[in-house]
Order: sequence, then structure tokens, then C-alpha cells
Amino acid sequence: MTYSICVRERTADGHRFGVAAAAHVPAVGSVCPHVSDRGAVAVAGTADAEVGARCLSALEDGRSVAAAVEALADDGAAVDRHQIHGVGVASAGTHTGGACQSIAGHRAGNGYTVAGTSIAEESVLDALEQAYLENERDAPLAYRLLTALAAGARAGGDGRDLPVGSAAVVVRTGRSEPLYHDLRVDASETPVVDLRETYRDAKRGYEAALDHHQTENS
Repeated sequence: MTYSICVRERTADGHRFGVAAAAHVPAVGSVCPHVSDRGAVAVAGTADAEVGARCLSALEDGRSVAAAVEALADDGAAVDRHQIHGVGVASAGTHTGGACQSIAGHRAGNGYTVAGTSIAEESVLDALEQAYLENERDAPLAYRLLTALAAGARAGGDGRDLPVGSAAVVVRTGRSEPLYHDLRVDASETPVVDLRETYRDAKRGYEAALDHHQTENS
């Protein structure tokens, strides 16, 4: 019931991971995005936060995303109803169960995955992918993920005609995270637009507070 992107990027001291997701249902950020210092996973279809947590735990143990999905199936999880995709330190994987609502699909590239269920068109996935790849790499990852999400929304996004939607972005860099690296809009008629505005306001406010603190202590 969502469209989302997961990303792994190499940094000078390791990796950063991020997820952005949107849907025409409330509170997608509570169940879809899952991020740690070892990987990023998005869960859709029959969205279950426990599935995402179990995938992250598998990545922490050094298993691949594909192995995590296989383990879920072995444990009896109804993976035919789930869409799971993501990236680990050295892996990427995508799974769209046969019972996921059409139009549903996924893509995988070098260090990223995109996927969606109940999307308007397959071109939503193309838009997510292209917008991420074409972004300037010196811009913050959260900003680039939101730019990709906006491209997916413009391409049609979630194909259901429902009045309230939501969006979320989460980034982990392996360091102390600024507050604008974990943001959600839980109920809005324009969730992606609102989330981008929330990001701009949160980043500006965080930087102003940081400058104020440094001035007081100089």
C-alpha cells in the first residue's frame, strides 16, 4: 500500500542508509521504513512492523536481504502478502508477494531498491529511481530521498482514491543524527509536499539552534 525507496551509500568512515515512503493511508512511517547502521528495509503490502524489525535483525547478523526474506518464509510468515525490499552493507534484495495489490513491482540498482504496491502505474517506480540517480550527490541524503519521493508522487504515486495520506523519511549515518533525519507526516491530503516542507523547516531550525549553542559557548 505504498511506494518507497531504500538506499545505501558509502562514506569516508563507513556507510549511510536511508528510506523514504509514502501512501494513501495514515501513518506509513510507523510500519514501512526500518533503518539501522547495518541496513535499510521497507515493508508494504500487508504492512507489518515486526517483519521490518526481523529483517533488520537479520542484516545485523550479517545475512543478506534475500536471506532475511527466505527466513521469514521458513518461519511461516505469509510473505506472499508482503512486499519487502532493502539494502545491507553488502547486499540488496527485493520481494513482492503474489498477493500484493496490483499494480505492484520493484527495481534494484547499485546500492538502492525501489518498490510499490497499489501504485498508479509502473512509471512511479521509474520516477523514483531516476530522480534518485539524477540528484546531486553532495546534497543531504534525506533531501535526495524526498526529491525521489516527490517524483514518484508526480508520476501518480499510490493509485487509490483515498482522502488522507502519509509520508516518512529516515536516514542513519553511523553518527549522532540531526533531528531532521527522522521525519513523518502521518495524516495529510498532500503528505509528500508537507514532508518536504517539514524537512526544510526542521533543518533550518536545527541549524539555527546549533549556531545559537555554539555562539553561547564561544
